[in-house]
Amino acid sequence: MSVPLEEQVSQVLLNLQGYSVEGIEKVLYGIQEQIHVHLHSTKPTMCPNCHQLLPIYDTRQRYIYHASILGKPVILVLKLRRTNCPRCGVKTERQDIAEGKKRHSKLLERTILDYTVNLDNKSTAKLLGYSVSSVYRIDRDGLEKLDKDLAERIPSLGIIGLDEVSYERNHHYATVMTNQDEARIVDIQIGKSKESALTLFRKHNNKFTWLNCVTMDFSQSYISAVSEYFSSAYIVFDKFHFSQYVNRVMEKIRRDIQRELPDDLKYKSKKHSRWLVLRRECNMNQGHKARLEQLKEDNAELFEAYLIKEELLSIFDVDIDTTSAEVSLHNWCRMALNSAFKPFHRLAKSIHNRMHLLLHWFRTHVTNARAEALNNVIKSLLKRAYGYKDFEYFRLKVLQRCGYLMKQLTHQC
Repeated sequence: MSVPLEEQVSQVLLNLQGYSVEGIEKVLYGIQEQIHVHLHSTKPTMCPNCHQLLPIYDTRQRYIYHASILGKPVILVLKLRRTNCPRCGVKTERQDIAEGKKRHSKLLERTILDYTVNLDNKSTAKLLGYSVSSVYRIDRDGLEKLDKDLAERIPSLGIIGLDEVSYERNHHYATVMTNQDEARIVDIQIGKSKESALTLFRKHNNKFTWLNCVTMDFSQSYISAVSEYFSSAYIVFDKFHFSQYVNRVMEKIRRDIQRELPDDLKYKSKKHSRWLVLRRECNMNQGHKARLEQLKEDNAELFEAYLIKEELLSIFDVDIDTTSAEVSLHNWCRMALNSAFKPFHRLAKSIHNRMHLLLHWFRTHVTNARAEALNNVIKSLLKRAYGYKDFEYFRLKVLQRCGYLMKQLTHQC
C-alpha cells in the first residue's frame, strides 16, 4: 500500500511520524520570510485521557518552530483536535513534536545544539533564519536539560587535572577540573580558591573511586584543597610549570648580572643572551650551541648560572625512582646554596620545603599538558562569543564544547 504524498512530506522532509501535511505557504513576517507548514495528526480522534473514540468537538492551532530550509525558518501550524468526552470533559489531543508548551520542536533543539558546538549563536541564527534571542533561548534550554544527566555521562576518574582560566576581564577566574585520561573537562566552578576546588570534589565525589593522582601547578589553594579532601600523596606538580618557575628565577639572575654591566654592553647582553639562557640545551641547534660557547667567554658568571639551571631541570628528564630523585635534588640544593646566586638560594629552600610533593612526579610522570590544551579551547570559545555575561551559560558552553554534556558513555569509560 502506497503512502500518501502528504504523509511522505511529513515523514521524509519534516522527520515527523503520524502527521499529514495539508498545505505549505510562504508568509512574510515583518521583513522576514517564513515557511508555514499546515499539518494534522493521522491518528484516530480520541480522548487523550481515557482513549475513547469520539467525534471532533473543535480545533485549535499551535505554532511550533521546527526547522530551516534555504535560510528560511519552517513554522509548523499544527491543527490540534479537541474532543468533548462525557467522562473527562473537553480535552485537547496530545502532540509529541514539542516538549510540553515549548514553542520549538525537539528536532530544532537538537539541530541548534549540534550547530552551536562549533558556531556562535549569531552565526547559527543567521544560518537557520531565526533570531539570535531565539537561538540563545533554545540553546540554553537544551543544555540545561542535558546538564541534569551530566553525572551519568562522566566516567570514573583515574587522573584529574586542576587549573584556572580567566573568563572575564578584571581578574575573574574559574577552576577547571579535567579528566586527563580522555582530555575532556569534567566540570568548571567560578573562582580559583580552595573552596572552588572543594565544591567540584564534593559535586563529583562518587567518581573518585579509582583516583590515582591530581595534577596541578603550584597554586596553594589547590594544594590545600587536595590535601584536605584526599591526601597530599595525590598531588603531582606539573613538570612544565616547574620549568617555568625555574626560568623565572633564571631570568632574575640574568637581570641582576646585566645590571652590573657597563652601559655599552647591557643592550648587547640582553639581545644575545636573554632567550638563549632560557632555552633547554636539548632543544638547541648548532647556532644556539655556538652562541652558548661565546657566552662562556663573554659572561662566565651568566654561563655558570645557566649550567646550574640545566642541572636542576635535567633531573626531571631521566626515568629514575623517587629515592634517586631525592638524592639528586638534595645534591642540587647544596650546590645552589654554595653558589653566589641568591635567587637560587631561595629556590633551593623552596624545593627543600616541597620535596615530598615534587617527588610524586617521578612516581607517575603525569603532566598538566592536556588541561592546558583545553584551556586554549576555552579561550577560543570566549573569543568566538566575545565573552559571556552569565557564568552558568559559559559553564554549559564549555561542557558542550569540550566536556561530557553531549558525550555519551562508551565501553572504555
